[in-house]
Amino acid sequence: LVVFLASTLMANAQTEKIKFVEYDLPNGLHVILHHDDRTPNVMVSLMYHVGAKNEDPSRTGFAHFFEHLMFEGSENIDRGEFFKIIQAAGGSLNANTSPDRTYYYENMPSNQLELALWIESERMLHAKIDTIGVNTQKGVVIEEKKQTFDNQPYGSFMYEVGRRAFTKHPYRWQTIGDTEHIRAATFDDIKNFYDTYYVPNNCVLVIAGDFDEKQTREWITKYFSEIPRGTLPMYRPDIVEPAQTQEIKDVIYDNIQLPAVFMAYHSPAMGSKESYAMDIAVQILGGGAASRLKTNLDDKGLTLQTQIVNFSLEDPGLVYVIAFPNMGNSLEDVENAVTTEINKLSTELLSEDEFQMAMAAKEFAVAANLQSLEGKAQLLADNYTYFKDTERINKELDNYEQVTRQDIMDVAKKYLQANSRVVLH
Repeated sequence: LVVFLASTLMANAQTEKIKFVEYDLPNGLHVILHHDDRTPNVMVSLMYHVGAKNEDPSRTGFAHFFEHLMFEGSENIDRGEFFKIIQAAGGSLNANTSPDRTYYYENMPSNQLELALWIESERMLHAKIDTIGVNTQKGVVIEEKKQTFDNQPYGSFMYEVGRRAFTKHPYRWQTIGDTEHIRAATFDDIKNFYDTYYVPNNCVLVIAGDFDEKQTREWITKYFSEIPRGTLPMYRPDIVEPAQTQEIKDVIYDNIQLPAVFMAYHSPAMGSKESYAMDIAVQILGGGAASRLKTNLDDKGLTLQTQIVNFSLEDPGLVYVIAFPNMGNSLEDVENAVTTEINKLSTELLSEDEFQMAMAAKEFAVAANLQSLEGKAQLLADNYTYFKDTERINKELDNYEQVTRQDIMDVAKKYLQANSRVVLH
């Protein structure tokens, strides 16, 4: 059934190439327009090429802090009014931050496109950065860190893994940042970050949905063309993390009820052929009810639950593996069982049937994302931001289909090895 559904959806996705136009304003803002009138909505999204890896090591958390601060208001929008204005117009808005970029978006009724463009131009040019807003959002971010990391069961695992897996690269700290760094940040620190990175030449504007292109171009010119180009130097780390050649093992004591095993393997950078092969490898190991960890560990009672995620980033990232032992099984037993399943990928060529099932499931997910307005808007932004190649959106399925069983074995041999992983009990 999965193979049939995937084939049907992929056929539609491949037949209907995603059409778009793109151009640059004189101030460097890159604009991508994708027309889709199947629903009376429009997505307005802005991706700024700044994330946690662009931060000063003594001032971590700035990118995430700005995700919050940008909702404070502007010179022409009162404090706390962003949500009220958008929701009153029948829309919704949100934002998220990663180690590599910060993403803001609104999903609006089509007749409210101009409103969303005006609001985003206000944030880019006139964001309210004052003592009240800064102190308020410092408190919000610090409280969020307490809730989601410090006081959350197992909440420290990414921090504990990151500082062991990376010794040089900025991925060694987490996007949430350090509480003391946020507290110590001065108004000048924060204003300089905004002036450096929240500029049109560090941003891509994507509009996807039901809109009139001529009118939309006029509005974009009206609201964005007079915003000055940024001139401050932007920090783009070119640090290459030294290869890890020895397994790192440690025991972490935390306020938890159940012990757990956390593993992290280094993974290839997004967009490479190896990254697509790694995605399929992760699908085989943990993607669904028929995956190897599910059938060979969870279903047999060795573990309560297992999970594996390829956290693909602009630079080489990590594959995370999490396993909770079932009653009567030790952490060592579970670690060894997980290791056995992972090692099989690099020592045994998987069967054609298992390969096709994993490929179908992965391609189905990719094709489904290409059918949604939200998915298309973010993929368009991603492909321009990371690769300066927006047309990659129409090659996504092809990139997965070029992966072979041998590619999966090769990527497992290169990356999923015990001598280059972190294991935490």
